[in-house]
Amino acid sequence: MKHALLFITGIVCCLHTFASGDNFMAGARSNALGNASVTLADVFSTSTNQAGLGFVENYTVGIYTDRKFLNASINNFNLALALPVTKVGTFGVCANFYGYKYYNETKIGLAYARNFNRKVSLGIQFDYLRVAGFELGSRNFFTVEAGVQYKPWKVLTIGAHVYNPIPYKVVKGFGERLPTILKFGLGYEPSPKVLLAAEYEQDIHYKPRFKGGVEYRPIKYFTVRGGVQTTPFSPSLGVGVNVVGLNMDVSASYHPVLGFTPQLSFIYSFKKKKEKK
Repeated sequence: MKHALLFITGIVCCLHTFASGDNFMAGARSNALGNASVTLADVFSTSTNQAGLGFVENYTVGIYTDRKFLNASINNFNLALALPVTKVGTFGVCANFYGYKYYNETKIGLAYARNFNRKVSLGIQFDYLRVAGFELGSRNFFTVEAGVQYKPWKVLTIGAHVYNPIPYKVVKGFGERLPTILKFGLGYEPSPKVLLAAEYEQDIHYKPRFKGGVEYRPIKYFTVRGGVQTTPFSPSLGVGVNVVGLNMDVSASYHPVLGFTPQLSFIYSFKKKKEKK
């Protein structure tokens, strides 16, 4: 009975992943904002919009995990690195594992991004993906994703991202396709303590999804967040603590059928050494 429940839940999760286009979203901050993350710039831009890496200034490592619908047997883990190189750009690496022994997905991505005059950043990432399922065997394939972020003013960021621009079938016998997903969003900071984020997401095979979130930092080291996304309607909440280069973010989202998913991430930024004059 337990294995049957896990199998059914796994199938629902994997269909949700491919159909809704979550594309292994990583970072509890992003999740708390309803995944309205196309304008964010941190190490988890390797999963949300590679252009954000162009605005990362320090060597950074990020670790993320969530427990899908509080099921201890279905796990999601992500490790991400951002490596900025002066006058060259920022290189990024990410690795993600999702699933359990009867169904799992692995993704490894290599990214590069560069900003121009701190106004525009362009990013691209090449992905290797592996899908393995009970009685389905395993499938290995490659894809690409790319994005742009534009800051016309200090308080406004415009972001766009495309994942897998050339769709093709993952499992031919089942007609399942790796999604082609387009995202467009705005990030507005009316004050240094507040961020408003909104995003439109379109999987070309499904209905569009709208996302929105609010981030508020009442004190220097503490942040509260809330968000929502549609198709299906899913609210989320979270908090973040930042101490001496270490960010710890905790969040939770709610699916109307499958229930709660808690998320946890850590980001550590290594300060750059001052260049000698």
